[in-house]
Amino acid sequence: MSSSTDSLWFGTSGPPDADIVIVGEAWGYEESIEKRPFVGQSGNELTRMLNEAGIDRSKCLLTNVAALRPQGNEMWRLFHPCDSPSGLPPIRGLDPTEQVRSELDRLYSQIQAHPRKLVLAVGNYALWALTDCTKASKLRASNNKKIPPEFQTMTPGGIGNWRGSMWHTLENPTSAVYSKTLLIPLIHPAAIMRQWSQRAITVHDLKCRVPKALRGDWRAFPAPVFFAPPTFEQAISKLRGWLEQANRGVRFRLAADIETNRGFITCAGFADSKHFAMSLPFVRLLPDRSFVSWWSPEQESQIISLIRSILRHPNILIEGQNFIYDTQYFQHWMAVTPRLDFDTMLAQNVLFPGTEKGLDYLSSLYCHYHWFWKEDHKEWDARGDIESLLVYNCWDCVRTFEVADVQRSVLATEKQEEQMHLKMRVNDLCLRMMNRGVLIDKERRKSISGELMGALHELESQLNFIVPQELVALGEKTPWFRSDKQTATLFYDIFRFDVVHNRKTGQPTVGKEARGILKRKYPEFTGLFERLRVYGSAENTHNVVNAGLDSDNRLRCSYNPGGAETHRLSSSKTPFGRGTNLQNLTVGEEDE
Repeated sequence: MSSSTDSLWFGTSGPPDADIVIVGEAWGYEESIEKRPFVGQSGNELTRMLNEAGIDRSKCLLTNVAALRPQGNEMWRLFHPCDSPSGLPPIRGLDPTEQVRSELDRLYSQIQAHPRKLVLAVGNYALWALTDCTKASKLRASNNKKIPPEFQTMTPGGIGNWRGSMWHTLENPTSAVYSKTLLIPLIHPAAIMRQWSQRAITVHDLKCRVPKALRGDWRAFPAPVFFAPPTFEQAISKLRGWLEQANRGVRFRLAADIETNRGFITCAGFADSKHFAMSLPFVRLLPDRSFVSWWSPEQESQIISLIRSILRHPNILIEGQNFIYDTQYFQHWMAVTPRLDFDTMLAQNVLFPGTEKGLDYLSSLYCHYHWFWKEDHKEWDARGDIESLLVYNCWDCVRTFEVADVQRSVLATEKQEEQMHLKMRVNDLCLRMMNRGVLIDKERRKSISGELMGALHELESQLNFIVPQELVALGEKTPWFRSDKQTATLFYDIFRFDVVHNRKTGQPTVGKEARGILKRKYPEFTGLFERLRVYGSAENTHNVVNAGLDSDNRLRCSYNPGGAETHRLSSSKTPFGRGTNLQNLTVGEEDE
């Protein structure tokens, strides 16, 4: 290839007419020397992942959003700061330099120079350059670096959500129209090397999606049929049809999901296959943003009566995602406890404990066709567009149905059906615990709360004496010891402690585990660390003691049997804002 900087193929490697184009972000040190993309450690890792997925790198065209190296390998430096705009129209929320705008034109020319079967958009900036999927946000400091105001610029994000999605490229750098060229977003290998847990899912994306693209198996058509919203006649007919089928002795699966807003069920969706779903709205948004019922009282009564029968019918196998949440709403608003047969989030916790459990992540693993849809309903109430919420609810339902179908098969193959049955029994136990609650002696609670407040005031005085607020951040309303940001400033900027990074995110942290490490490393600060530990424990206990009660003076919390990789229960407030996270109640020995 020509080495001239004027050449269309400058800074690329691989055959120009390749079926697959792999687009990175910009050059690092090694790339700038060799004038080729994806060399050095991250390039080697990309090659290994491609090999594992059966993809020959030498047969792919590799390029970048920009064939140049930004200062410090920081891509954001190639964009204008927020307070010094270029005067040109932003591109999807970002203001590229003139050089990057030129490079974008060249990138699209490279892709369109030959017929392509697939483009791999590697990293946030590649996703931004080729789609309108990213969300622009202000650059955030990382690794405890402070960014001067003059360098505050917008950066793209979203690759973690969109990775593995079956998508398309835009027609040109400033277009809002998609072309027919297929695209898959991938996490950048440099990010994978910082967070190794992302590697397996990236290899999965390559193994699962690339072969489909190469054979043209992309985005199912015809699309699923959605009743969103249904007419009253459609709703009644469908609900009665399911009940009649069950009453004839036919056992079948039905995925269910609700959407909520302001404590109400805004809609309830059901899917009897991955090809059909119906979302029943329950609210209508008025111009003043208040809610009224979607149906007449008589219509709503009939619909709720049928839903209650469906959720309790022994021949209808209800499936859901984190359905213990939905159940609390069904109990509260429809006075029914669904007979849940299978929960996709709990199945993931059984099959792969410690991995992500969100429905979008499960879809990327188990659905034949996958793309990220979880932001399609955002701000529907601000727009007055409940139809978008109903369509979103339908997608949740059909994805849940398909995920559950595959998970059931995987559980059988892995001989983990017994473990799944146990997990579902624990789920039922959690629901019983949530419903019963714990009777609280309000007078005794008031006394304990007063004792804890006295202890907290004494500890606050000691901490303020040891480290005055003005030493950390003068004028802040929140005391430094109640702010992770201010505590990080104290530890890492003022005291110059060695930075402790979160094991999962790699970001600097001052949490309990970090303070335990620092206490052992800097024993001369033991008194400070001990007071911080006791203060945190006392504050958490005070919060638990004063958690909101129901009208019968019982403390009710939500429990989740799939919330931890160790299979212990996690807890939180109820969906209605009462109760608390009981894991806040500590014994105070975690750092030892």
